[in-house]
Amino acid sequence: MKQWEAVDAGWGRLAADFATLSEPSNVREYVGLHHALGVAVGDRLLDLACGAGLALELASLRGAQVAGIDASPRLVAVARDRNPDGDVRVGDMNELPWDSASFDVVTSFRGIWATTPNAMAEALRVLKPGGRFGMTVWGHIKASPGAWSLSPFTLAAEPQVRNQADMNQMGRPGVGERLLADAGFADIERLDIPFVWEFADPEQFARALASTGPAYEAIEQVGAEEFHRRCVELAAGHVRDGLPLRAKINVAGFTARRPVEVPESYEGDFTGSFLGWYPPSEYAEQSRQADLDEDGFVWTVTKLWARMPGAFDDLFALQRSAAKFGGLSLRQRGVLTTAMAATLGDSACAYAWGGKYAKWADDPDVPASALRGDDDALPPDEKALAGWARKVVRDPNATTSADVDDLRRAGFTDDQIFAATLFLVLRLAFSSFNDALGLRLDQAVVDKLPAAVRDAVTWGRAPI
Repeated sequence: MKQWEAVDAGWGRLAADFATLSEPSNVREYVGLHHALGVAVGDRLLDLACGAGLALELASLRGAQVAGIDASPRLVAVARDRNPDGDVRVGDMNELPWDSASFDVVTSFRGIWATTPNAMAEALRVLKPGGRFGMTVWGHIKASPGAWSLSPFTLAAEPQVRNQADMNQMGRPGVGERLLADAGFADIERLDIPFVWEFADPEQFARALASTGPAYEAIEQVGAEEFHRRCVELAAGHVRDGLPLRAKINVAGFTARRPVEVPESYEGDFTGSFLGWYPPSEYAEQSRQADLDEDGFVWTVTKLWARMPGAFDDLFALQRSAAKFGGLSLRQRGVLTTAMAATLGDSACAYAWGGKYAKWADDPDVPASALRGDDDALPPDEKALAGWARKVVRDPNATTSADVDDLRRAGFTDDQIFAATLFLVLRLAFSSFNDALGLRLDQAVVDKLPAAVRDAVTWGRAPI
């Protein structure tokens, strides 16, 4: 039996008890670290020593695609039950079964210890360049108000107690930071993580504590009945009338990042615009790599906007906020953008968004109609939006209250009209900027478009 396989004897024997009596108190810790890491929709997240999978479940509620690994098959069974769409495996976190650069985020909640530093190297390996890492460890336990709740673990034999102390070195000043730096992480930060155990009464405390791995070692030494008795007796001294037992314990957190290897120069790389080569940066390299992974080439728009890290993301975040505020459907965003692009004469945007609109409408003749300007294939709401887009692009000072009334009659509220117009002018600003600097769309994008969309674009700069 490998060393990691022995973990199930302690942590897996009372998996259901741990999942329902002990782990729920960890939610503050889980949510706190997820927030610090900015876990969001689309992130691919791996949790090391995932246990019963509650942290994975909370990450998935934030929109992440989750995976986890744990040494205990019985805890993994619970984790899989909680995360039926997750990729949860039994295995060794020191030898992860995933390919390099597979995840945007890797976490571990008191699962990596000073005695398991190779797990950090594995976490770095499976992170994408620029990916985020976060972990928690016990802090200064003796200075914690709830230190009493951990004292039953010292009932274990002396070698086990010493091993527990060796494992907990990560929280000491500078230790965690040094181990992360040695593993190759960058931008390492320490933070305080909220952690409170709460129990209804001493009996629940004793049962919850008994479900943990360290308790198993104590029970081996003194027996289950004696461990239970000691726990109940200890907790009785902390009962508060009408309130749960509460044990606040110091937990330290760390966040870090996998560095991005940046080339010395992009000189000689054709930009597809009037501007020359752009300065290397981690942002530029991450953007380039994302394009290569998804499409096999680097988009010209990426090369243009890589010059100012974050500007593209900020602009599009505002566009998404406007669309969300107005509840604009993908088709409605598509018609606003294609009508705007056709009126402005922006072929790059017309091609790119004409292709998107064709997929959302499931009919290439719909965007082609908006691009030509006849609107014959558009339903009434999209026809109204297309007309509004053209008026705004041609002359925003020539719009009238009657034009807004037309949108109301098409079923749009004033909030939706506000949102649609904000979305539209942000798209117009993006197109105007690109056009002014001579951006041309990649021919590889145009070649994949339906013929109806390609044929409808008869103006603007030719693709390259």
